[in-house]
Amino acid sequence: MHEATTTRTPHFAPRSSHRPSNARRMRAGVTLVEIMVVVAVIAALVGILLPALGILRKNADMVASQSNLRTIGALMTTYSLDNRDHVLPSQFDYTLAAGKTQVRTPSPVNTTPNTGALLKGSWTDILWTIGKFGPIVPLGGTDVPSPTWDYRYDSPDFWAYDRPDMVESNPFRSKAPLLKPFSEVDGDARPFGNGASIREKGQPGYFAANDFFDSRTKWYTNAMIRQPGNSLYIVDSRAGETIPLPATASNAWKPAEADCEVEFRYVGDVCCMLFLDAHVTTSNKWIDLADLQNNRQTRVERLDQRN
Repeated sequence: MHEATTTRTPHFAPRSSHRPSNARRMRAGVTLVEIMVVVAVIAALVGILLPALGILRKNADMVASQSNLRTIGALMTTYSLDNRDHVLPSQFDYTLAAGKTQVRTPSPVNTTPNTGALLKGSWTDILWTIGKFGPIVPLGGTDVPSPTWDYRYDSPDFWAYDRPDMVESNPFRSKAPLLKPFSEVDGDARPFGNGASIREKGQPGYFAANDFFDSRTKWYTNAMIRQPGNSLYIVDSRAGETIPLPATASNAWKPAEADCEVEFRYVGDVCCMLFLDAHVTTSNKWIDLADLQNNRQTRVERLDQRN
């Protein structure tokens, strides 16, 4: 007899609800952690890069400022060649007898200067004329005393630096902004006023000429200067276009004093300098005049004397 065969019906287990395995849950958790780590790394990199970008920008400002100083140095040389070897004066007054023997005034007799007196000004006015950087026509408004003045013969004042084209075209100011104006109230920068005022904060910083070369006192020729390579002509300033001699304003040269007129506006607290032989360099903060002159070989007074 044959054994009876039984047919077994396959048993299908009821379908249970789908649940992710532990491995899948783990993979999802790791992915989330990874995202959080990436975000944290990006945030950290941004925190590191932003200051670095700021430093790069400030270094670029210093390089551009040094380029402006080299332009000034070249124009100074042109002035001396055209004017019997006379050094470009930091300030001038062509109403004086000595002034009449030098270059033509930046303010011709039939014009009206925007600030200051006729036939008087600073080195920037002379170089503005020699370099033929003008005219610049004022935009008008309450900040412009003479709306018809075109600045053909005198370098522009603070109002012009609200114009981007002016900031880019004028080599007589630094590319770095003025950090701390000399005065907290409105006024005029030197040579006609008491220092750059609060309204100029953020504008291009000043270059100030050493007032040893003030032609209202005495005219100098290059041959009269003992050490032109060590004789400071221009330095970064927060007061204006001229800086007084230490003998008349000692604090103007002392970085530790609140009324110091030298501004260290670049990375590492350094300033730019232009010397009489037209070379450009930088210097970090000095302690006092003795430190500046003896340790850094930078002369600012008695430039026509051996010591």
